[in-house]
Amino acid sequence: MMPSIDRAFFTLAVLAGLAGMLLGIQMGMAHDFQLVPVHTHINLVGWVSLALFGIGYRLGLAKGGGLAVIHFWVAAAGAILLPVGIYLATTRQQEAVVIIGSVLVLASMLLFLVNVVRAWNTPAAAG
Repeated sequence: MMPSIDRAFFTLAVLAGLAGMLLGIQMGMAHDFQLVPVHTHINLVGWVSLALFGIGYRLGLAKGGGLAVIHFWVAAAGAILLPVGIYLATTRQQEAVVIIGSVLVLASMLLFLVNVVRAWNTPAAAG
C-alpha cells in the first residue's frame, strides 16, 4: 500500500536531497566538479521540486487521488532520469536519457498544475 501522496513525495525528496549532498561531498573531496550539473539537478528537481509537491498536497493546494499518484510516478521517473541523463550527456555524449528525463519533469509540472487547478473548487483549498 502506498503512503499518503504528500508523504511519498516528501520521502523521495529527502532521498534525493541525501543523494545530492553525497555527490557534492564526493566532488569536493575529489576536487573534480565535472558533475556539478548532475548535483544541481538532483537537488533542484529531486529535493526541492518533490518536497514542494509534497507540501502542496499536504496543504490541500493540489488535489490528491488517482491523478496525484500518476503525478508521483511521472515526477519520480523524471527526478531520476534527468540527472542520470545529464551524467550520460556530460561523460559519454549520450543525450537520449536527458531528453526523456526533461520531458518527464515537464509533464510532472503540468500534472501538478492540473491538480492545483482541480483543488480550487474543493473545500480544503477555500480561504
